[in-house]
Amino acid sequence: MLELRNQLATSLLEAYTANFDITPITDDTSLFARCDYHSRDAQYVLIRKAELWASENHEYLYLHNLSTANISVVNKIMQDTLTDGEPRIIPHAQHMFTHLSAVILCDQIDSDTIAHLKSMKKHRSFWLSLHGWMEFKIAVVDVTTGQIFTNRAGKQLAADLNSFVTKELKLFYKREENTK
Repeated sequence: MLELRNQLATSLLEAYTANFDITPITDDTSLFARCDYHSRDAQYVLIRKAELWASENHEYLYLHNLSTANISVVNKIMQDTLTDGEPRIIPHAQHMFTHLSAVILCDQIDSDTIAHLKSMKKHRSFWLSLHGWMEFKIAVVDVTTGQIFTNRAGKQLAADLNSFVTKELKLFYKREENTK
């Protein structure tokens, strides 16, 4: 399963390079990359100085690759994501939201961890939401079954990952059959 997990991690990283700035992580933790996304929309009248409105959206996505996900590991990943991501948030009048997301690729996850994962949440408003908000999302991909488990805020993250993971698993098993 290590080969499958590593292949999925590589493919996922390649898919994210289209829209995210990738920072590879080479320390001895399960974290192998941080992906940063920044978007700014604005409406002008005739010239750029006459700005009617503007909004900024950010996402910091942390990709992890490990063999087993348990409650203590998931809690540590959440804490590390918040510790690294929260200082990156700069609330101001044009800041709409920042998502701090963690995606964990693993071979095994138990039912207690799944239940704990679904209850995880962290939401923070800045200046009564006038300067935006922050939301924590987490998704665990069980590569042996292809199942994706998330917290409530991570439902869209699961939807985005689902078709990708299914496609990659089919390709991997097809390659395995061809080599036999």
